[in-house]
Formats: sequence, structure tokens, C-alpha cells
Amino acid sequence: MKTLLIILFLTLTASAQTFTRVISLSPAITEIVYFTGNGEKLIADTRYCTIPEEAKKKEKIGGIINPDIEKIISLRPDLVIGMNGNPKSIIETLKKFDITVITFKIEKIEDIAKAIKEIGDTLSNNGNKKAKEFLKNYKQAEKKLSHCIKGKRILIIFSTNPIYTAGNQTFLGEIIEDAKAINIAGNGRYKTISPEFILKHKPDLTIFISMTKNNNSLLNFLKTKTIHISGKYLLKPGPYIIKGIKELEEKICQEN
Repeated sequence: MKTLLIILFLTLTASAQTFTRVISLSPAITEIVYFTGNGEKLIADTRYCTIPEEAKKKEKIGGIINPDIEKIISLRPDLVIGMNGNPKSIIETLKKFDITVITFKIEKIEDIAKAIKEIGDTLSNNGNKKAKEFLKNYKQAEKKLSHCIKGKRILIIFSTNPIYTAGNQTFLGEIIEDAKAINIAGNGRYKTISPEFILKHKPDLTIFISMTKNNNSLLNFLKTKTIHISGKYLLKPGPYIIKGIKELEEKICQEN
């Protein structure tokens, strides 16, 4: 409720205040700032903000859970944007220095669209247009992916020791469901599963999303068809997941 009031205030006073010195506390937020055409207003971001390429050149303020508060304050931002994953203590400390801070809870596709709308409207009054563009691109990418995996039993993992998967209450789970496939991880968010779980539920395809190479020893033992997809685009709930879905579709369709 508090976040909504802040966003409403920012929207109503947009004509009176223009934000030109923005700091992002998350890679997904950085992606949204650029997607809405406001990259020139971003003065700093985290060391994990590498997409788009221009984001690498911005001043770095540390990590997602341990940003350098003193550096943020020294850069004199007029707006700091964070999301779930940033410690509440960091957000509250920044507010004590009279810095305008807004945060977003981004877990599903709809959350990405809402954040695009609100950040776009706050920075350049184009949020609704860009949110619609994102959703249109998402539906088109999902339609193509569906041709390759419709009706198949899919398992997403992004770690093999332990084995982490994504349930249906995540944007990764939604990608599978919206492509008319079955996410065998079922309901829930991110969770660990056992090799026995995989053997019991017998996925038609395991999608290993990671920044590192595939752990073939485990997956070969489980005797499941597996493809490896880079986590460059798919592991962050931002607008660039469209590129990740396209990569996924291309790889799966090639192997089918």
C-alpha cells in the first residue's frame, strides 16, 4: 500500500518534478529503465547490471543485497529504484537521507508489465505504451515456443547441487504454462527437488538455465533429454526475457 501511494504521488506530480539522476538497485530494474527509453537518466547501477551493453558502462554501486550506501548518497540521485531482493534496511536507510525511493515486487509476467508501466510513466510518461509492447512481444514469443513444447512435460532447473527448480508461481513457470506445456514442478515458487522426484515424474524435456556449463553427470544419470540455455536473459524478471524465450524456442525446435 505504501509503495502504491508513492507511485501515485510520483504520477500526480510528474509535471512538477523531473527525475534525471536515477540509480537502479537491480538488473531487472536496469533493463526496464532502458526498455522505456530512459537509459540516459541512469547514473549508476549494480555490478550485475550487464544488459543492455550500455548498462556495463554505468557507475557501479555494489551488489543487489549489499549496495554501497555511502556511494549512492555521494552520487546525489533524485530517484532510487529497487525491487524484492534488496534488503529493506537498505531502502529505509536511503529514505532517511531524503532520497525518493520506489520499490517493486516482480515475480510474474504481470509484475514485469506493471513495473514497466509505472517506471515508464514516472520517468517519461510512456509506461502504458511500453507495457503493451512488452506483453505483445511476450505473447508472440510464447506462441512460437508453444509449437515446440505444447503438451510436453517440462522441468526447469538452474542448479544441480542442490537441484533447484521453478514452480508455477514464478515467471519461469509461467513461460512454460503460457506455452501450453506442463511444468512438472507444480505449484509454488522456487524450491529444491531430489533426483528421485525427476525419475518419478519423467519429464519429456529438462531445461537447464545457467550461466555455467551443464552438469552432464547428473542429467545423464537421470536419463532425461536436456538442453542448456544461458541464463543471460532468462534468469531476470525483466523485459529482456523475450530474447531468452526466443533462444529457448530456437534451441528446442532445432533438436525436435
